[in-house]
Amino acid sequence: MNPSPDTDESAAASSAAPEDWRGYTWAVAGVTLAALVSALLQSRFALANIVMLFLLVVVGVAYRHGRGPAILAAVLGVAVFDFFFVPPQLSFAVADAQYLVTFAVMLGTGLVIAQLTSRLRQSAGEALARERRVAELYELARVLSGALAESQVVEAAQNFFARCFDSDIALLPRLPDGRLADPSLPLSEAGARLDMNVARAAFSMESMDAAPAVSSMGVHYLPLRAPMRVRGVLVVVPRRADKWVTGRAGGEDLQYMATAAALAAIALERVHFVTVAREATVQIAGERLRNTLLSALSHDLRTPLTAILGSAESLRLGSNALPAGHLALIEAITDQARRTGELVENILEMARLESGTLQVKKEWHSLEEIIGAALSARATQLDTHTVHVSLPADMPMVHCDALMIERVLVNLLENAAKYTPAGSRIDIAAMVDFGDGADAAAVRVSVTDNGPGIRAGSEEIIFDKFVRATSAGAVPGLGLGLAICRSMVEAHGGRMQASNVATGGAMFAFTLAAGTPPAVPDEPDGVVSP
Repeated sequence: MNPSPDTDESAAASSAAPEDWRGYTWAVAGVTLAALVSALLQSRFALANIVMLFLLVVVGVAYRHGRGPAILAAVLGVAVFDFFFVPPQLSFAVADAQYLVTFAVMLGTGLVIAQLTSRLRQSAGEALARERRVAELYELARVLSGALAESQVVEAAQNFFARCFDSDIALLPRLPDGRLADPSLPLSEAGARLDMNVARAAFSMESMDAAPAVSSMGVHYLPLRAPMRVRGVLVVVPRRADKWVTGRAGGEDLQYMATAAALAAIALERVHFVTVAREATVQIAGERLRNTLLSALSHDLRTPLTAILGSAESLRLGSNALPAGHLALIEAITDQARRTGELVENILEMARLESGTLQVKKEWHSLEEIIGAALSARATQLDTHTVHVSLPADMPMVHCDALMIERVLVNLLENAAKYTPAGSRIDIAAMVDFGDGADAAAVRVSVTDNGPGIRAGSEEIIFDKFVRATSAGAVPGLGLGLAICRSMVEAHGGRMQASNVATGGAMFAFTLAAGTPPAVPDEPDGVVSP
């Protein structure tokens, strides 16, 4: 395990004095050794060569123990050389002035060598520290690359910050609604210093040019900036309350932590999209299987239902020969068979819409005729309701698939009849929304009732498949009618919405693109139209 930068810093602080004294001791010992060797070589070598031994000691001490001991070695070396080897010996007096230049050069050279060697030693230490940090980040990236869940990302980040910064962390993820979650992971006693206001301030730092972290009360708040968005905030809490408060964690340490937080953010975003892709794949497979089953089931049910309807009609034609009361049973069989047939048709229609095999055949049609056909198709269900149709006199023709739009209105009228009591009023209205020009931009059609209305908050949910407009279980149906309506309207490029009206009841409205129908060519002269 590599020691953390903060461990190195505290160790250096605690052992600074012993290291310094050992260095000075080695400086004195080195100069003494150089003096002994020089005494043995004095008879054979010139003083200029003996000076090199003292300079060699300065270089060695500077490399091993730093600048202070090296300066001491340089000063002691000049003093010892002057006292023992420069005439007159055993005295600091100098007989020849040229030795003063030698002393100055020797001292200056020693000091420069001490400074350069100390810088070299410091640069080597910084390079080793950077190498260690790169290796730690690489290890973190390797672990995060194999994370398949958010808990694994949190665990990897916890281990990293505990090892490298002697700190605990709390990961505050981004909620689906875009807010920052409250902390859910336990922290050390220093976790009481966590400030959610500062965390939210860091969370709002979307820009990559912003500060790498926000610090408060010795706690660091690192925004988890991923390529798509900020995925949350990583809170780094030191295990010692006095740590980093005095600024011992400099900009390089904050940048190091920010880099680790960026790796965690990318891992969180990857895990998020992997989860989304997995859920989407499962959902698509489930939808495909369900549509296949529903399509096969509806196909298989159509034949027996047709046979039941045919048999019931045959019995009705010969009802005079049947016992009294059987006619009502025949009517019930026919009615239920028709209802079941409509349910099967809805299932088949939904399967076609979702599979994309249903083709929209647009032609120019009169909206009044489409509404009339829908009312005729639901005449039996609407005979206990009052239906009012309001269309402007200048209603343009619409470019649509008449059968589809008729089916939309049939389903809406059926819903209005089912979910409102007998005697209720149903309004069908249409209006034209004009665009910037003179031509009509869209036609808006609405079906309004005065029943119980729609549950608050479910205005969009009721358009999902197999969702009922109310919780009334006595109302027959599968909850496919509104889903089919919206799909058919959107296939035309329109929109469909549901809302409650102020006077009570529900309103379902949809829009259809309108335009200018092709001009009818003038008849030639002499030709009388029928």
